[in-house]
Amino acid sequence: MPIAKRFLILTLLLYFSHAVNAIASPRPLSDRAMRVWTTDDGLPHNSINHISQDSRGYLWISTWEGPVRFNGRNFLLYFDEVGVPDPGTLFIGENPYTREIVSTGARGGVAYFRHSSDGGHWRSSPRVYNRVDFALFTSPSCTWFGTVSSGVVRECDGQRTTFDSQAGLPSDAVLQLSQDASDRVWAGTDRGIAYFDAAQQRFVGLAALPKGYSFGIVPAQDGFIYATVDRQVFQIEPESLLVTPWPVTYPSTITELYQSADGVIWVGTHEHGLTTLTREPPQMTSVENGLPNNHILSIFMDREGILWVGTHRGLIQFRAAQFHSHRNEDGLGYDYVRALTELPDGSVLVGGLGGVKRITDEVIEPYATTSNVASESVLSFATDAQQRLYVGTFTNGLYVLKNEQELVHYDETSNFSEGNYRDLVIARDGYLYAATSIGVMRSKMNPDGTLEPPDYLNKQSGLPDEIIYALHEANNGDLWIGSMRGLSVFRDGKVERVDLSSVSDAEFIFGFHEDLERLYVTSDRGLLVYTKSTEQWQLFDSDNGFPVIKFFDVVRDNNGDLWLASGRGLLFINNDEFERALFDDNPTTPIASSFYKGFHGLASAQINTGGPAMLVTSSDELWVATSRGVGHYLPQQSSQIKQTPPRPVIEKVAVDGQAITPNTYLSANAGRIEFYFAGLGYHYPEGIAYRAMLAGYDEDWYSVPLDRLSVAYTELPPGAFIFEIQAAYPDGTWSDAATFTFHKLPTLWQRPMYWFAVAVGLCIAVFLIIRLRVYNLARSKARLQELVREQTASLQQLAHQDSLTKLANRRAFDELLKHKIRQHDGHSTLALVLMDLDHFKAVNDRYLHTTGDKVLQRIARVLSDSARDCDMIARWGGEEFAILISTIKSTDVPAFAERLRETIRATDMHELVADFNITASFGVAILQSDETAASLIRRADKALYQAKAQGRDCVIMSTD
Repeated sequence: MPIAKRFLILTLLLYFSHAVNAIASPRPLSDRAMRVWTTDDGLPHNSINHISQDSRGYLWISTWEGPVRFNGRNFLLYFDEVGVPDPGTLFIGENPYTREIVSTGARGGVAYFRHSSDGGHWRSSPRVYNRVDFALFTSPSCTWFGTVSSGVVRECDGQRTTFDSQAGLPSDAVLQLSQDASDRVWAGTDRGIAYFDAAQQRFVGLAALPKGYSFGIVPAQDGFIYATVDRQVFQIEPESLLVTPWPVTYPSTITELYQSADGVIWVGTHEHGLTTLTREPPQMTSVENGLPNNHILSIFMDREGILWVGTHRGLIQFRAAQFHSHRNEDGLGYDYVRALTELPDGSVLVGGLGGVKRITDEVIEPYATTSNVASESVLSFATDAQQRLYVGTFTNGLYVLKNEQELVHYDETSNFSEGNYRDLVIARDGYLYAATSIGVMRSKMNPDGTLEPPDYLNKQSGLPDEIIYALHEANNGDLWIGSMRGLSVFRDGKVERVDLSSVSDAEFIFGFHEDLERLYVTSDRGLLVYTKSTEQWQLFDSDNGFPVIKFFDVVRDNNGDLWLASGRGLLFINNDEFERALFDDNPTTPIASSFYKGFHGLASAQINTGGPAMLVTSSDELWVATSRGVGHYLPQQSSQIKQTPPRPVIEKVAVDGQAITPNTYLSANAGRIEFYFAGLGYHYPEGIAYRAMLAGYDEDWYSVPLDRLSVAYTELPPGAFIFEIQAAYPDGTWSDAATFTFHKLPTLWQRPMYWFAVAVGLCIAVFLIIRLRVYNLARSKARLQELVREQTASLQQLAHQDSLTKLANRRAFDELLKHKIRQHDGHSTLALVLMDLDHFKAVNDRYLHTTGDKVLQRIARVLSDSARDCDMIARWGGEEFAILISTIKSTDVPAFAERLRETIRATDMHELVADFNITASFGVAILQSDETAASLIRRADKALYQAKAQGRDCVIMSTD
């Protein structure tokens, strides 16, 4: 062989070898969380023909029902508004030059969508023959369309040129279009591949390529072009067009070839799912691994590194997540996992309702044993110091293994419990303890690992219940026991009940964890923490902000972070946060936490009970047993996701139901303004947090409920406003804000000129009112003075009148008495009569005070009727009355008083006091010369006292 030829071959081989090595090693899909959307989740059709992402971050999906825009939460189908003969789409993508979304359809329709603040608008163009399967954007002015019956149509500046089999295409049925680094256009057809020769203005085929279906042409990052024909991939050197068959043949026709941004080339097939392009035999991800359908229609990786796959049975997402789940379809062989333990080589042993498997470096392996335990329903594991493995099962007793070989199997035939070994503890006292449904089994361990016949701790031993969920040997040798009816401890050969009533009404005790300072206990009422130094219990539950309170297991990892397993997810609490809560005197202190669920990568959020259900390995890795496999926490992926927030977009703004654009001036009567938004992140869109603020109205950011993608304001005041929305993944950093500016005009009464006019009018009105007021005041002054005089007289009357009897009161009587005495000339008679109703207290006691008041009013009328006009009568106080007599002879005074007594005695009051006669006693004093009012009153009062003493109902004259 000539030297030059050998050198050329060697050069090509070296280049070829370098190119092969340049292809990035694919990351196994089993490392990624998988999620499927179908018509049950809002997809309009389950066939996903094409997937792309626009520059804003929206995913666009081609379906037979029309183009669909996906924001992670909602699928928005465009139908009639697209304006094409048939809205069903085969291709959708953003033109990188115009930023328009281009959709091609089943009847040759081509439509263009442009985003806008009011939701966006479609426009259609004339049909491109029949069905258009692909569009390629090669320049700002040129787009190429691949049709299934008319070849390739090139549209440049609105002018269309058709290239079909007469122009060099292998077939008029075009399935794929692509452009290489030299701007050369390639076309894949149902009869092979050709490239466009710009000089000849025709397509040219490659003789080295076979005829067949070509759905994939990828100008790869390594400089080569990879093209598919039927079940094969071919590598094409772009300069020499040298064709090299790839050394792998795929099990069915390749329907999609796609290179993601990380350099991996993905291969989708017609009947066997998808894989990556490597030189090794293909490891297919298919329905056996959870795909809903093996026919791959489209593959796409978005800007977050999430892989999207379209099939005939829905949209599939493969993404990095905080948790990686190993499921039945990943090779575990079963879903329901109950027990985990670490083996000496660092691998994790998994037990569940289907046997035992080993996971080494994320690879599921069989547990190499001939024992039947490999297929038993396993509930618990324990390992002794000699690395013997003890396996508790659900229905078939207890196994002991060494180096994966069975040493002994215990069941009911050897006096052991037949099953329900929920937890195992190999204690320092040389016993194996097992949690069973008939109590705590206890068996002495022999040096060779075998067990002596067991005995049981049960109700007779002091346990509150015999259904035991969890066991834990404390650092001091105590055995803690969790049952269906509370917590107990076995120490010094005795079972002691632990009274938790002072902190909790918990009954179901599911799990334990211990560190140097505390014991942690999970229950049906929250997390119980026992501090050894103080012997005090604390409870943490919903009062502290926990989303659930029923926890099955608890661990603290090597960082001191707390993990709590529940039937609805996994609760995480940072070490510093939990330590703060432990020392907070407030038992309801809020505790910040993260709650991991299905969308965080756990195939199921249901963490099971088991022995144990959570495991922190020696390398500080967390593993959890769930109802759909075993979950593995990947902290590096968690931190990466949190650091890259989703981009928020404001999808639409509507005022009273009508869409508006930015910088709109709203009328003064605008009522409700609503902002619709989304965070365009797809790792777990349901968990994206939002906070909003309306600058000019809100003083600070406020949180938006997770189930809402809109906020509304009503009756805003006039002014300029900026609406801002931010998004973040749970516990992640906040994104930059998406904003929307608008203005609201004031009403007429809110404008300055209006208020100026109002002020002027008010000034004039005030002036006129003052003038009128001055006039009215002058007129009213006299009237007011008259009213004052009248009121004064009325008040004076009220001040001198008894309100009950309408007689003068004592104050008025005293003033008149003093006045009369001052005016007395000594020639006329002035007498004072004091009268007191006899036994009047009995009237009040027997007939109540209301009747007594009526009697007093009757007596007052009798006295008024009996006295002369010149006499003054007053109510002296209570049932006492006073009469001042003038212009009378002194000899007539006793007769006057006697006449009053008889009149009162004769007054009929039976309608008021049926069986009671009203009488009165009288004391009379005649004014002496130079006598004072006080002396006159004292003498009359003394005479009244004598009348009372002599039997009442009489008149006594003062003799002093």
